[in-house]
Amino acid sequence: MPLLWGIALVFAIDKRRLSTRASIAFLTRILGRAPTLLERMRHARTFSHAFFDRVRLLGRGVEQFTVSMRGAEPIQDLVNQGKGAVLLGAHYGSFEALRALDRELPGLSVRYMMFTQHASKSTGILEGINPDVSEKIIALENGPMAMIQVSDALSRGEFVAILGDRLPDATVRAKQDVSFLGDDIEVPLSPYLTAMAARVPIILSFARWESRDHYAAEFTQFYDGAPVPRPKRAEAAAHMAQDYAKALEGWCRVDPYNWFNFFDIWRR
Repeated sequence: MPLLWGIALVFAIDKRRLSTRASIAFLTRILGRAPTLLERMRHARTFSHAFFDRVRLLGRGVEQFTVSMRGAEPIQDLVNQGKGAVLLGAHYGSFEALRALDRELPGLSVRYMMFTQHASKSTGILEGINPDVSEKIIALENGPMAMIQVSDALSRGEFVAILGDRLPDATVRAKQDVSFLGDDIEVPLSPYLTAMAARVPIILSFARWESRDHYAAEFTQFYDGAPVPRPKRAEAAAHMAQDYAKALEGWCRVDPYNWFNFFDIWRR
């Protein structure tokens, strides 16, 4: 698509953009050297494909895409038992591909935790295409009310999806330094604390863009929902956060061009 190549070129060469500088910083870390212009363009082009696919995935569903699934059996088993879980993802690949799949698995209902003010423009566009989107979002700006909504959703056997690779803002209290690509970054502890409090599993969920109209989704059970005494939850959450960062680093090494966290997350 010529349009995507043009967008990729502008993104790759305009170093005034925070996202461009963050892309270069990430690629330098993952490749062990400065990325070439073509590698920077490839990163931008992969993101462009995933971004434009959001509209098609939410507007018309997954029928027009090939989405291979690996490891989804535990999700279907939980649905059959009427139990919920936390789907833990990252700014890697397309979370929208996973969002569309909840229409395809019988009985699966997913709510999405997000800071809507950070994506107000894109969320508004997507709501215009598919009004059901807003009904499935739990806005984290609501603080305690959001946690009540999460607890209610999990108790009803729904799944709650959240991205765990970046702090939404500096006011987050429950956070942890973890090692990621050679340096520490801060990540939220809320996904792990929420799952332990509700005694539900955590399932790592990634959908990697592979080629035009094709995604590869993979699910891995990360925590089985076993009871953790309250005094030990903070320590357990910290260990889970580091294990999550290790798993995410592994995914980034499989395909670094699917990393779309365009912030300098290593900067203090």
